[in-house]
Amino acid sequence: MKNKIIYLSGIIGSIICILAYFIFSSLNSEYYHITKAFSELGSVGQPNSLLYSFFGFIIPGIFITIFCLNLKTQVNNGNVKKYPFILITLSAVLMALGGFPMNYNDFSSTTSMFHIFGVMSSGLVFIIGAFTISKQLKKDKNWKTLILPLIILVWILIISSFFRTSEFPGLAQKIGVLAYYIYISILSWNLYKINKHFRLDEI
Repeated sequence: MKNKIIYLSGIIGSIICILAYFIFSSLNSEYYHITKAFSELGSVGQPNSLLYSFFGFIIPGIFITIFCLNLKTQVNNGNVKKYPFILITLSAVLMALGGFPMNYNDFSSTTSMFHIFGVMSSGLVFIIGAFTISKQLKKDKNWKTLILPLIILVWILIISSFFRTSEFPGLAQKIGVLAYYIYISILSWNLYKINKHFRLDEI
């Protein structure tokens, strides 16, 4: 049961974040999905800001970190380069750091700087890790079929970032965030399936 939770922790973290977003946005009548940033629900002065920061950033980041820490050993029996997996893990840690509430009235405040650093660094580190991890996934037949859809998701994240200065910055950002969580969930589900098959073979 413990291993099952670890393998699915990437999906669990993603679901918690998405649920938190829909729940807390529905409780905030001033929040507009198309124009408002993902982080604004947890910003200083917003209703339930601390709860959203906890369930929208910190808890998902912890769950995804747990998943990522166990991912390397499950690809090609651990005979892979470490740094791509470290980068993916680091992106989850930095996401949790993004749980510091953003203060849109004071970008130089301590919590704002931690939030900005966490969110921006998480995205950059993830992109580098996601591209470099593909070469490692090719070494394992159980993972190499995922490379194309995973790369497509990374490009969706990148392309969406160029539209964050458009008339619909909130929508563009959420497309990128969703691409990230789908990416993590695909890895998590595949890890669960692989280990489930191994357990069945042992019976």
